Amino acid sequence: MKKSFYILQSLFLMSILVGCEYFSTTTYTPQQIKKASEWSTEDQGPSFESCQGLSAEEQFLCFKDTLSQAVYDALNAEELIASEALNEEIILIITIDNEGNLALDSIENRASVTSALPNLTEILTNAILSLPKAIPSTKTNVGISVTTSIKLPIRVVASPQ
Repeated sequence: MKKSFYILQSLFLMSILVGCEYFSTTTYTPQQIKKASEWSTEDQGPSFESCQGLSAEEQFLCFKDTLSQAVYDALNAEELIASEALNEEIILIITIDNEGNLALDSIENRASVTSALPNLTEILTNAILSLPKAIPSTKTNVGISVTTSIKLPIRVVASPQ
């Protein structure tokens, strides 16, 4: 009886010693977390369904081309009359959330352009909202969809009427 008690006691102690490693915690520094969160070449950028099946680089080019074409088509569909001559570059900041919804977040360098073309912001916003739902970006090291923003430069050239 004592022998079986010692065997059980020994097994119990060994299981505690071996099992303790499962309760250990790993601590990560803020620098390690930031590094893991940074965008890497392995991560998947946003895309549209029509761009699927291409290489990662071609998918992103297809995505940007689709955005550019939507903006170009929206601007060409309007009868825009500028109040002054323009040859300016504006930068559209477009956000793609983790569900694939697109939105025009802001427009950089727009002061002179929007004063000459007051309804430009509304036209650009509608152009972005008219696009189909995107496939969101994915952080491959953790396998989750993430919100991303891209910058799309647009050259606005106009002469006054």
